Amino acid sequence: MENRKELKYLLLIIVIFIAACIETDIYLPAFPDMMAWFSASEGAIQSLLTWNFIGICLAGPLYGPISDAFGRKKPLLAALGLFLTGSIVTTFAQNLDQMLWGRILQGLGSGGCFTLGTAIIFDSFQKERAINALNNLNMIVPIIMAAAPMAGGFLNQAFGFRSNFLLIAVFVLISLCICLFFFDETLAKEKRTSFQMKSVLRDFKSAFTSLPFWQLTIATSISFAGYIAFLSGTSVLFVVEFGMSKAIFPFIQAAILGGWVMGSLFLNRTIAKWGIPKIKKAGLILCLAGGLELALVTLIFPRDPYLLTLGMVIYAFGANWIIGLYFPEGMEILPDIKGITASLITSVRLLIAALVVGMTSSLYNSTIYPLTAVVVGTIVIIVPTLLLYEKRKQRSSSALENRSHQMHH
Repeated sequence: MENRKELKYLLLIIVIFIAACIETDIYLPAFPDMMAWFSASEGAIQSLLTWNFIGICLAGPLYGPISDAFGRKKPLLAALGLFLTGSIVTTFAQNLDQMLWGRILQGLGSGGCFTLGTAIIFDSFQKERAINALNNLNMIVPIIMAAAPMAGGFLNQAFGFRSNFLLIAVFVLISLCICLFFFDETLAKEKRTSFQMKSVLRDFKSAFTSLPFWQLTIATSISFAGYIAFLSGTSVLFVVEFGMSKAIFPFIQAAILGGWVMGSLFLNRTIAKWGIPKIKKAGLILCLAGGLELALVTLIFPRDPYLLTLGMVIYAFGANWIIGLYFPEGMEILPDIKGITASLITSVRLLIAALVVGMTSSLYNSTIYPLTAVVVGTIVIIVPTLLLYEKRKQRSSSALENRSHQMHH
């Protein structure tokens, strides 16, 4: 019975996440057509992405405390309602201003989907099973995000750019119906906290001043951003500059996604065999090894897409293990305010991913060098951040053991 209940919530969250994942980048291949239809500049069209991320990042942190006070279902329905309204506006927008407002509403809604979905997992699953559920989601989300532009390109070519926004609207409507009729509240009334602005600000202060929480949030967000940046950056570089066939390039993307998926598939088995501390180290070593391989190939064979991809496959495998283990740990650092921590982690992850992808595209110079520099830069941040976190955690644990030992004597 418990397994059926967990499966039900996992499927619900996957459906909700699909809509939230594809809305950020499914329409990217349609940019040239949208520029022509709206008579807009490239910068004006790109602002649709920027303002959407701003909507996600502004709304995300608010859903946490609201859901901690009123439960998960009502705020989720409100988020999906905003999301659906924005999707309808973008589908029928007659000018760029209408499209912009639609994208902001989509952002304000989808920010709630990510935040509340994460909080629902931690309400519904025991800690170890929550890690497994998040591991499954961490396998699925990047696949959806990477596949979205390919699907968007096909839809744009076959039916025009509005078909992308119509597909988003359909997924959001399905999510709203499922949530309305099949979703049972996961946060019991006795576990809720009253919504008081002073209390909310105090809880946010607890999260913002927690060094371990930010160490894990930044490390997991940066590792995800490096993976997404390479995935999106190579689509133009490999095909346009390196002359790779458009028929072969999807296999390159599939290989990088394969590294991520293999990481997810092996995570639980290897934890059972070697334990969490060893897998954490292995994740860091794999990330480092992938980055070093990428850097060496960039210096020696800078136009070999296959060897460059190999480094990223190794990085993706390691990054998956890092996120799979440290993301749930980050959620447990402040267990009494999971709504707020879920919203902050989600917003920061998307914001960092957007900034890193934006920086990668602004540095683009028809070579692999900027992309490699960005990936290596993520490793330079991830490795020391996590090593310092583990050292601090070990010190705190030793101090606690000493105090306990003294009390017993």
